[in-house]
Amino acid sequence: MNSYPAVSAAPLGELIVVDDNLRLSEELSLVLNAARWTVRCADDGESLRRCVAQQEPDIVLLDLNLPGEDGISLCKWLRSTHPRVGIVMLTARVMGIDRTEGYVAGADIYLTKPTRAEELVAVVHNLLRRSQLATPASTQPQDVPWTLHVKDHRLLSPKLDMLSLTPSECLLLETLALGNGLCTYEQLTDQLGHTELSDKQAKARLEVIVSRLRSKLAKFPVDRLEIKTDHGTGYSLTRPLAIKAQETKWGQ
Repeated sequence: MNSYPAVSAAPLGELIVVDDNLRLSEELSLVLNAARWTVRCADDGESLRRCVAQQEPDIVLLDLNLPGEDGISLCKWLRSTHPRVGIVMLTARVMGIDRTEGYVAGADIYLTKPTRAEELVAVVHNLLRRSQLATPASTQPQDVPWTLHVKDHRLLSPKLDMLSLTPSECLLLETLALGNGLCTYEQLTDQLGHTELSDKQAKARLEVIVSRLRSKLAKFPVDRLEIKTDHGTGYSLTRPLAIKAQETKWGQ
């Protein structure tokens, strides 16, 4: 990383960088300190657990390839014991199966190395903002979620209205649902398989799919599921979306 945003003001929050590459940890600390974060570093699972025990952070920036306990195991531990902590995975693993495993383990955001400083700062800022705006779980109504039937490319509303999807629309919704929050443009275009396109072309293709989906979702104004734009960063869903992977026998 060679871009270091310079901001001097009160800290935004507490963040722990977990990576056994000490040079990278130092670079990340410089970037995030400049962006008004208080940063602590850990190089393995044991040191992360000590840091969290001393003070719960707002966000953990977590590598997957760690000595001893790996990042997936640590992510599951964090999500089960400290559910309010935002988890950003920053890893060299670029395969779709690794990304999915990270989201299933509880990651909010999955970024691949190398990541631009500007994108990293935008991601952690947005994740903090979303957590601060979230209503405490005890005061939220019990939502009946929308359900995405992946095998059938169909979306079922809480009122049991059915919506047929294209494979690309279905994959986009599945990625957003597994993201547990904001998904960046890069994450979504990677999942959609637009690697042969330029960044500009891939983003334009993504915007077409999002626009088409929004038009379909607008037909169901009650309990509406919307795709929200986080300008300059990516997209997120406004309501919970359950995933059903098995094929469904409709009408039975």
